[in-house]
Amino acid sequence: MNLNSVAGNNAYAFVQKALNNTPSDATGGASEASGGGFAEMVIGAAKGALDNVRQAEQVSASAMVGKASLTDVVTAVNGADIALKSVVAIRDRVISAYQDIMKMPI
Repeated sequence: MNLNSVAGNNAYAFVQKALNNTPSDATGGASEASGGGFAEMVIGAAKGALDNVRQAEQVSASAMVGKASLTDVVTAVNGADIALKSVVAIRDRVISAYQDIMKMPI
């Protein structure tokens, strides 16, 4: 197992844990008035990425028993990789923005 696999597994576990620990109203009540909020968008993106990873796992398992082609596996795994990298990039941007806000003088 290489470093990229470990990082991918850690990110996968992080997203899974975050989705399992989200309260039913993660937006603090703002979603009713505005039709959706930032938290809902982030949760939706995380769920979409997790769905892509699960689909890639299913296609890989199907290929092991001879029910999927190598092209299908590569396509599914690349899609999951892109989705996971997008989630990590968004997370990094949110953390960076938070840190910038905390550095602002009052």
